[in-house]
Amino acid sequence: MKVKTFVCNEYFSCNVFVCSDERGTFIVDAGYYEPEIEEYLKTVPPVQFIIQTHCHFDHIMGLNELVKKYPEIKVYCHKEEIELAKDPRKNGSVLMAAPYIADCDFVPLGEGKNKIGDFEFELIHTPGHTKGSCMYYFADEKMLFTGDTIIGPSIGRTDLPTGSEADIYSSLEKIKKTGFSDDIKCFFGHGSAYSFADLRSFNPYIS
Repeated sequence: MKVKTFVCNEYFSCNVFVCSDERGTFIVDAGYYEPEIEEYLKTVPPVQFIIQTHCHFDHIMGLNELVKKYPEIKVYCHKEEIELAKDPRKNGSVLMAAPYIADCDFVPLGEGKNKIGDFEFELIHTPGHTKGSCMYYFADEKMLFTGDTIIGPSIGRTDLPTGSEADIYSSLEKIKKTGFSDDIKCFFGHGSAYSFADLRSFNPYIS
């Protein structure tokens, strides 16, 4: 599977991942939608769905434009996270000039194995950064999308609405017990991707 990473550096630095192969295309965290993304989408199979690791404003601010442009796209997130997308106070966008509300219907996902179209993955619920934060593990592709639960050598902050320091440490213990192999490639909500082996060597929270 090819993963193309787009980074919005104008206001914030959230990663937007466009993942595609012969089965189709999906997006992880629609943090923004600019011409560079639109042009790239013309070169890959049609987008089938969007999955959100969580719904802070910097991870959802491209949703309305994407869904307006492609109304057939379905948007998924953990069931505990939908309220953030609809509440500018909880998603943090009240800190900006224009509060943001995701104007789309979310399909709720629960923990465990899921299948959307021809794509199979495991949702790992990792509350702490937000109560519905999650990671998506694509076992066959050896890819892990961590959102802001883990961010390279660090972890996500817990002082925003629905965040919990106790919960994120419980989630980190859960991650340690998953038995991920060293060759899994980890894609974070912010920053560059690297292997799980490197993650364990650089990140003291899961080493």
